[in-house]
Amino acid sequence: MKKTISFKSLIVLFSIVSFISCEIEPLDSAIDLDALNQNNSNNPNENGSTGGVSTGDYWPTALNNQWVLERDGVTQQPLKIIGTETFNTKLYYKFEEVTDGTGGNSVTAYSFLNKNNGDYTYKVDNTTLDIGGLTGTQTGFEYIILKDYLDVNGTWSGSYTQTTTYTGIPPIVLTVNYQGTILEKNATLTVPSGNYSNVIKCRIVLNVSNQGTTSTTTTDYWYAKDVGPIKSVTTSGGTTTTSDLISYILN
Repeated sequence: MKKTISFKSLIVLFSIVSFISCEIEPLDSAIDLDALNQNNSNNPNENGSTGGVSTGDYWPTALNNQWVLERDGVTQQPLKIIGTETFNTKLYYKFEEVTDGTGGNSVTAYSFLNKNNGDYTYKVDNTTLDIGGLTGTQTGFEYIILKDYLDVNGTWSGSYTQTTTYTGIPPIVLTVNYQGTILEKNATLTVPSGNYSNVIKCRIVLNVSNQGTTSTTTTDYWYAKDVGPIKSVTTSGGTTTTSDLISYILN
């Protein structure tokens, strides 16, 4: 008997759309797992950017800083900085481990943030999965989520691969191509936690592919200077999800 699983259910994309909460997307189409290749390349590619001249701090990073957001009206686990780690000589700020049990599924991982001359790089460690009764792991990834020095309409892009391995199923390799665009600068925005100025709005488009099947996720993010992420709106597979900042603590 052939085993099949939705392509979208393989894409556990950790993104700031849910501010370190993961999105397990609805089932769209089935992939024949017996036909997938056994490629297990699992190293996330780095953009290699050296940054520019930063225009300010759009995600303050200090021990015990935390942000609490609600996703579609439901309060999420606090996004809290608990320490630092070094990867390839670069310093990353480590967030508290997140466990997401959306829809009866379970996804657990640590995530990190690196800041370098106005480049903000988001990194997720290997992820533990329990999706629809299938247990497994998904290899880590990282990509640049913001370049605060770019002008409006400025863009950046990159790619990475992920390997998802479920017990008893051949490894599934996903290729992710992304593009970021600055949409607004010096904007103002009101969310439940207050009214903010000096806001940058950017858009990240992720195109995830495997064996000729592609899924696209588009997310708009708002970052307030000296505060951090305050809002995101994600559209994927005809579904829109909104996250808003409801409180924060900075040290």
